[in-house]
Amino acid sequence: MQAVRRAAAVAVVATVFLGGCTTEVDGDPSAATRSAQTAPNSSNQTIDIRERSVTPADFPGGYAASEVTGGQLGAIIGDTAGVPAGGTVDPPNCAPQQLPSEPQDAIAFVATGPGANAGVLTALTVLVDTPLAQLKSQIEQCPTYTTDVQGAVATVATTLLPASPAQSDESLAFRRVTTSGAMTQTMTALLSQNDGVRVYVTSVAAGQRPPDGAALDQLYTTALTRSRG
Repeated sequence: MQAVRRAAAVAVVATVFLGGCTTEVDGDPSAATRSAQTAPNSSNQTIDIRERSVTPADFPGGYAASEVTGGQLGAIIGDTAGVPAGGTVDPPNCAPQQLPSEPQDAIAFVATGPGANAGVLTALTVLVDTPLAQLKSQIEQCPTYTTDVQGAVATVATTLLPASPAQSDESLAFRRVTTSGAMTQTMTALLSQNDGVRVYVTSVAAGQRPPDGAALDQLYTTALTRSRG
């Protein structure tokens, strides 16, 4: 129970952090636009998201995972997408598409790694009806943007990484660094998509510390296998 409280707390802080800078953004405030509130669900409504997801037992040793539910699930999804629902993005065309957050469309598990400076390992499985290539294209077109959540501003910079060689219909990897004043958060993400089931396995840490690569790869490989049904 203590592990899930700790991991969920980090996730909520991460979402708030996306808008944690107090400096002004240059330019016309009208240039920012409200991000999409929801993403279309997969047209295949027969998919049971739980059957396509990992379980806490699938997390690497040292990571005690628990399911994220309720508002905390929405916080995890917003952080993973790149901007909390209801936030604004400048330039407008860089607004990330929000992922579905209804229990029948998304399921997430989080775990805090061992050690005082450990990051948070997350496995998120969601139903979508847009190709992963669309997300890759958006990252290429918008490597940097700013977010504004109720007046709190942050800069988000995303770099594409070599995709995992694990077999998948579509795969993607990126590193996202979010800066707010003197604070920095780094997310390393491995993604796959098969038949409308998209998997995000991420490692989030304060600063720019490298992720636990072995744990990230292990969980991603399992999550990818499960997503194929």
